Formats: sequence, C-alpha cells, structure tokens
Amino acid sequence: MAKKKNSKKINWFWAHRRNASLHHFSFLMHGMKGRGWSPAVNFWFDNQIVIGVPGKSCYVFYDKNQLSSRDKYKDIQKSIDSNPNFTKDFERRTSEIFGAVFFKCMEIDQDNLSLLSNQELKKLYDGFIETMMACPLITVQLWGIEACFDEKWRIIKFLRKRLEELKKENEFQVYKENLSINTGETVAFTEKKNFYQVAVELYKNKKTKELFEKESKGGISEKLKKYKRENILFEKHTQKYEWINTEYVSGGWSREKWIELFKQAIVAKQTPEKKLKEILGNFSELNSQRKKIIAELKPPKDVAHALDALSELIAQRDWAKGYFTKALLSYNNLLDEISKRFGITRSDILYCSYQEVEDFFRSGKIISKKEIADRQKNGFGIVIKRGEMNIVSGKKNIETLIKKENISEPFKKYANIYEFRGLAASRGKIKGIARVLEDASGISGFKDGEIIVTYMTTIEFTPVFRKAAAVVTDEGGMSCHAAIVSREFKIPCIVGTKIATRVLKTGDEIEVDADKGVVKILKKAK
Repeated sequence: MAKKKNSKKINWFWAHRRNASLHHFSFLMHGMKGRGWSPAVNFWFDNQIVIGVPGKSCYVFYDKNQLSSRDKYKDIQKSIDSNPNFTKDFERRTSEIFGAVFFKCMEIDQDNLSLLSNQELKKLYDGFIETMMACPLITVQLWGIEACFDEKWRIIKFLRKRLEELKKENEFQVYKENLSINTGETVAFTEKKNFYQVAVELYKNKKTKELFEKESKGGISEKLKKYKRENILFEKHTQKYEWINTEYVSGGWSREKWIELFKQAIVAKQTPEKKLKEILGNFSELNSQRKKIIAELKPPKDVAHALDALSELIAQRDWAKGYFTKALLSYNNLLDEISKRFGITRSDILYCSYQEVEDFFRSGKIISKKEIADRQKNGFGIVIKRGEMNIVSGKKNIETLIKKENISEPFKKYANIYEFRGLAASRGKIKGIARVLEDASGISGFKDGEIIVTYMTTIEFTPVFRKAAAVVTDEGGMSCHAAIVSREFKIPCIVGTKIATRVLKTGDEIEVDADKGVVKILKKAK
C-alpha cells in the first residue's frame, strides 16, 4: 500500500539561530507560505521547525528539498530569467509590502490603545499580523542570494568557466567575494556614516567637544540640551536609528547609551572627521573593486542581468531586516496593551503563539500560567508541515521531536578541538581575544579589539562592528550579514563554521586566518 504524501519523511537542515520568541516566530514562520512576493518573485515555502532553547535562543530548520536547486531556488531563478525588469519590480514590491506594514504601525502608534475596546484592539492586532504574514517577509532576500550563487545556475557556472579561460581558477573565492559586495549601503554602514557625521559636528563645537571630554554621561545628557543645534542633530540620529540594536525581543537604547557611544567617538585618538573619511573611502574602494572585476569578466547579457538581480537582493536584505525590527517597536506597544488585558506581562505573551492570542480575543481565555512557565523553563517547538502549524511544549515532548525529526546536531557539545574551518567571507589574518556572544544582550561588555564569536550577526550587533578586530560565526554564507558588514569595515571574517560558539570560550586567544578560512586556538582561557 502506497504511503500518503503527508507521511513522507522531511530531510531537515539547520539554517539559523535567532534571538527571537515563540510569539514572533509563530507568525513569521507561518507566514512563509504566503504568496505576497508575486508577481515580482515566485517564492514561498511551508515546511519549518523552530526549537526554542532557554538561554540559547531559537534554532531554525528548513526542508532541504524545498530550499534547493530542484525546487524554490529554481522558482527564484525563473523569476529573474523571465523578467528583464526584475530589479525594479522587486524594489517596487518591497516598497509596497513594507509600506503596508508601516501603515499598520502608524495606526498602532496614533491610537490611544488603552481607550480602545477589545474588538477595536483585535482589529489592530489582526491587521498587523495579516500584513506580516503576507509572504516570507525577510527571507526571500537571503534565499534569493543563495539561489543566485547556486552551483547549477548561470553566475557560478559562468564564473568558473571564465576564470579557467583567464587561468585564475585558484582565485575563485576572491572573485566570488567581490561579486558579493553590496553596491548600496547596508543598515550598519548607513548608521555608522550618519553617526560620525553627527560626531564631527559635536567635535567641531569647542563647547560640546569639551562637554563630552570632561562630563559624565548624566551630565552630558542634561547639558547637551543647552546647545540647540547639536542636541537636535543628536536626537534626530537616535530617533531615526532607535531600532538599530533591536531584533525580536530586545528594546532600543536609552539616551545615556547613545551619549556613551558618542563620547567614545569624540575622545578616541582618531578624530571623528578622519574616521568618517576612512569608512567612506573603504566603501568607495569596495565598489571600485566590484566594478573592475565585472569589467574584467565581461559577462554576457544574461549573466549581467543575473548579477544585477543578485546586487538588488543583497542591497534589500539588510534593509528588510531593519524595516522588520523597526515595525516590531510599534508592535511592542500593542503587545503591552494586550498583555495588560490578559493579566500577564509582555515577556509572558512572547511565549504564546499568534493563534493563542487570537483565541483570547474570541473566548477571553489565555493558556495557563503553568503552561507559560513550562515553555519559559523547558523551551518549545514550532512545527510547520505543508503549512499546518503545531506548538510543542514539555521537555520530553521536545526531546522526542528532536529525535524523531533527526535535528539533534546543533545541540551536540564539542571538546578538545583546537582548529576548525569555515568560509572565508572577508579576507585578512589576525590574532586576538575571543568574545563569545550567545545573543546581542552581551554586546555592552564587548571591548575594543576583541573578536566577535557568535551564531550569526544580525542588526542588533551593528554597534560592535565599530570595535571588533574580526568576526567568526556558526552560520552564514558569502552574502550573510556578517560577511557584508565585515567587508565594509575591512575586518577579517569567517562564517559557516557550524561549531564556533560550541568550541570557543570568552577569553580564548585565537588566530583568525580569513585568507584560508581557518580558526586556531592559541591559548585557552583560564
């Protein structure tokens, strides 16, 4: 007797680890089945698993057969090949999708939420969730980049052939790295550029310069208000980028935290003006490198079109995540009001799925505090197969799920490893002290010249790129956040090691050889 289609075993692969919550991932992952990116690009998928581990964030697994040359990669490639206006259409569709999201945010921000009836509050909630679930909101960019770099598609096939003709086969990785350069400004670069533009103005004014040099953070915060122009520049920057260090569950920085960052920039040996000139020069140099390589390769029309699509996907990836995190700041206000009516805290509601919140509006009942406490203590699972979502809780049930679906690899421990490899994403070689960050909550303790070791940098990590000597990550490829930003900041970066955060400890002295993709432990921390 033939097996039913739904009983077919799924071959899962571990893709990400994110500092997120059950609540956010329930609507974000369930929304992956949405077809909202059409007609610009045909991309959606409906098989995912998320395992929430207390103190370790969320591990995300996808269906290896869906995200491959045989399935969704091919759909993206066809969308690019069949549309000579792909880049413009994708940019326009991005604006439409996030325009709808920000319209819902505006509705939330403009309402006095405490005065709304439950029905009115539900309408706001339903509207926000619906727009966020219209499509794979912040994943089409990532998997679009992976599809462009698919070994079986035209970009890589052309690159290998052309380098063979030029007798430069050994430089494949260098050329691929340069084709991965973002021709537009990432969130991290734009914020850093604007940050130093403001710092230059604060430094130019002798009185504000002296204020930052001599006063404490509290004193600066109060006295800066006396200098109208400089205070306006400061406040505009902090308001514009209030979301820059947030992701799913973390909040924005205080005025004092921003004061601290500007103080560090103003008292540093290198003046803000020289630092600004340096980062602008680095960005210009990177773009010149890419242009030279494309001129040298002389790609045919179809490959040039594919490279334009790749560039657009890379440009949109970081900003899409930025728009998403900005939207969540407005959504937090809505969650605050809903949680009050539940009689629980916002941190508790983050352990409820979006459907369980919907149930509250319908029935007035919420899952028990005992169930919430269990999810907080033992973690949770989100299982989505063929678009159907189920929540798994209870320690034994989660362990059974992990074993049954064969997804235990990311949870294994490693010992006695002193050397491992990854993908060299930004070249260079350096020795330094490792700082292992399980999530972005630990960035406040990061010291100048340390090496970031983490699962993957996200928008929350933006501030530490100013201080980091190098970056090593568990996950990622040539066009991941860590790779793109490291190239902009000209620091060595190795991604996709799989095991860095399980092998290295904070305080280890390590060597990062991003020319070869090798990480060595020189001296273990005591």
